[in-house]
Amino acid sequence: MNPVAGQNLLVITEVFYPEEFLVNDLVFGWQAEGRRVTVLTRNPSYPAGRIYPGFRNRLFTRGEIRGIRVHRVQFIPGYKENRFIKILNYLWNMLLGIFWALKNGRNFDAVCMVQTGPLTFSAIGVLIGRMYRKRTVIWTQDVWPETVFAYGVAQRGIARRVLECFVRWVYRGCDRIAVSSPGFIPLLQRHVPGKPITFIPQWPATVPAGESAGEFLLPDGFRFVFAGNIGMVQNLENVLLGWEHFQRQAAAEGAWLIIVGDGSHLSALQQMVTKRSIPQVVFTGRVPARSMPAVYCQSDVLVISLDDRPVFNMTIPAKFQAYLEAGRPMFGVIAGEVASLISRHTLGRVADPNNPAAISREFETLFRTPAGDLKNFSAHAATLLEETFSRDRSVAALTRLVSPNAE
Repeated sequence: MNPVAGQNLLVITEVFYPEEFLVNDLVFGWQAEGRRVTVLTRNPSYPAGRIYPGFRNRLFTRGEIRGIRVHRVQFIPGYKENRFIKILNYLWNMLLGIFWALKNGRNFDAVCMVQTGPLTFSAIGVLIGRMYRKRTVIWTQDVWPETVFAYGVAQRGIARRVLECFVRWVYRGCDRIAVSSPGFIPLLQRHVPGKPITFIPQWPATVPAGESAGEFLLPDGFRFVFAGNIGMVQNLENVLLGWEHFQRQAAAEGAWLIIVGDGSHLSALQQMVTKRSIPQVVFTGRVPARSMPAVYCQSDVLVISLDDRPVFNMTIPAKFQAYLEAGRPMFGVIAGEVASLISRHTLGRVADPNNPAAISREFETLFRTPAGDLKNFSAHAATLLEETFSRDRSVAALTRLVSPNAE
């Protein structure tokens, strides 16, 4: 018998359907197994920072999606463009969530916080756990305070001390802690020495049942594809500089760099390509999840890139698992954990993210690689996906943590 069937669970997550995140797959899967699931989240606004059509940005709203009860709190418009408003928005979301929790928190058997961004929203679950003695589990996918420091916020003085005290309070208030990357474990152990921390990797998100793969045509030729959020930390400036050098030196007219997605840094990258007249670059803008299988199917090499900073080097972005499932060779313009995975499991090639000349050389190496060798990269990706990044294994591990009988 499923140990969690009939359990009344609250999932706290900053983002939820119709926003396209892995938490959707987790929640709908749990509900299908017989758990009564309620979601507390923010009004949908990712990635543009604007309310989705069909929704209203009220203080509190409630509704139902595929049998899931969903409660939402208001966000403050403008948080994508202004750092002060972003911080204020984090606090506002948390405050509204606390008001909701004071009234409703006693109604649940357990609370699972899926932390994809700010830790402030997960604090709501800790409060419920402390007030009503409910089991609390957090699955951390973005480690604080290191991520905050990486963006140049609260790096010193009283702001740093307050942030570190807050982080310590949140993690000490969780009964169980899981992380999406093993590199996060030593960072969190500083705040909760002696408390077990479980590595539970993310898995490739699935296209919801009933939605077709869609059609999305890429240019003919050899296609390098970057897909995902386009922000400052994705290091796409250096990717473009490496691509520019490759195009100027290698006479690779049949090669394309295709950047799929949207984000706060998209406009700056488009201006960079125009100003420098970088050839054979295509920006598609945001592509719906149902069309991504078609994008991956047409790609020859998938590009994954991040800034070379300690906290990002410890991260395994969700994009990595999606690329594994796509079964295409990877080009990692990245250091740390992901670079090690690509090299150790022979998934593709890696370049120093700070060196455009090295990036250029690897673009050319992959462009000249025989088709048979590219297929070998793909075969290794399928093996790693099954052995380490399996959906069934990760969901089962999370299920054990939230189970009332878990030790």
